[in-house]
Amino acid sequence: MFLKEIPGHEPVKSYLKKIVSEDRVPHAFLFVGAEGHGKLSLALGFAALLQCENRVDNEACGQCRSCQKMIKNVHPDLHFAYPVISKDGFKREDTISKHFIGEWRIFLENNPWGSLHDWMLELNAVDKQANINVTECNSIIKNLGLKSFEGKYKIQIIWMAEFLGKESNRLLKLIEEPSPDTIIILIANQENLILNTIRSRCQIVSLPPFKDEDIRTYISDTFELKEEDIQELCYLANGNIRKARQLGDSSEAQYFEEMLKWFRLAYSGDPEGIDEFVNLITSKGKQYLFNFLNYCLHFLREYYLGLHTRSTDGLRLSNAEKNTLMQMQKIINGEQTARLERLLGSSISYIKRNLSLRILFMHLTLEINTILKSEAKSLIT
Repeated sequence: MFLKEIPGHEPVKSYLKKIVSEDRVPHAFLFVGAEGHGKLSLALGFAALLQCENRVDNEACGQCRSCQKMIKNVHPDLHFAYPVISKDGFKREDTISKHFIGEWRIFLENNPWGSLHDWMLELNAVDKQANINVTECNSIIKNLGLKSFEGKYKIQIIWMAEFLGKESNRLLKLIEEPSPDTIIILIANQENLILNTIRSRCQIVSLPPFKDEDIRTYISDTFELKEEDIQELCYLANGNIRKARQLGDSSEAQYFEEMLKWFRLAYSGDPEGIDEFVNLITSKGKQYLFNFLNYCLHFLREYYLGLHTRSTDGLRLSNAEKNTLMQMQKIINGEQTARLERLLGSSISYIKRNLSLRILFMHLTLEINTILKSEAKSLIT
């Protein structure tokens, strides 16, 4: 991953290029921002720029020996630490990142915008607790105490640094007094979970959500979609490039039409129709259902806003969705909308667990029926 491959974030990229060109790179960074804001990709791009042997216009050349190794994430002076689970043949307290380096490189290649959940899926361990342990911290100290193999810098990327917890104090001396040409990049979703003793010694780089135009560029370059689909994905992604990628992978999904069908069936209480719908939608898998429920939640939130403003101006919805929204305002009131939001919002987390998706969606459908029937009105036809 190179900085030029990351859409947007121009102020941050310009800052990183500037400090490299002026040779005044701090020895410790903390990249912070919500999921899908590109922290890991930015760290990889920054590392590639630092190690490049032939920079061109403050960009990594992409051709030199170092760049070629950075593309494959096999540069000997680039070290990774990340939450892991127990590994066969090792005690839990002895299991560290290097034991999963093969899986990690596959993860970076296939999902550079991925989350911890995506990483756990890669390890087939979504039901297990991951962490960064004492042995990992000792390994980091040892690696960075050695001489570099071939790069100008020794670079340590610590992904999901929140998982260090109190163990991060073991790295305090290393961060305060690193060996020459050592760069440490901590990556975290929540800055407040990093110990202040560590946080205060790092250059903090905060990453905001991607702008809509940046998400649009990424979607257009990555997927072959119609203009209206691209616009809808921009709205749904809401600055989260990970979500944009997931939604783009499921671009054939007609979430809007399926949501309306679901609500109509739920209201009607037609047992055969409900059974057929639940069987069909749950057959599409967890990721599809996760995206679908997130879409429904997004629509309900925009619907609730439109309900109170009595206007569709500024709503992050397509024209078709806005037209339907105006019709539905006479049918589903604010209290019902809030109850639907709470229901779906609390149900999304269950998708990731090992439970029956069919039972979950059947339960949701019956609950939606109860909410919609709480007012004696006909659902939109």
